[in-house]
Amino acid sequence: MKKVSLSLVLLALFAISLTSCRDTKKKSEDAGDKIESSIDQAGEKAEDAMEDTKEATEEAWGETKEAVENTAEDVKEAGEEAAEKVKEKAKEVEEKAKETVDQQ
Repeated sequence: MKKVSLSLVLLALFAISLTSCRDTKKKSEDAGDKIESSIDQAGEKAEDAMEDTKEATEEAWGETKEAVENTAEDVKEAGEEAAEKVKEKAKEVEEKAKETVDQQ
């Protein structure tokens, strides 16, 4: 009877250990799936962040370029206005010089 009891105990322990191994294997597979999923999500977030950064950089570059072009146009217009004023003052000075010569 002891041999039968001992055999049953050993059989029960063997069955429990097999079940336990299956559970451990399943948990390991689940953990591996979770890790893989996390890595995929991190990669997608990194790609999204890089795309957002690229778009923001392109937008900032476009705005900077437009601002430089506007500034260049403003400087050109200011230069033209200044040149026009210089011409007007030169004409005034010329006219006053002629008046002064004519009066003498």
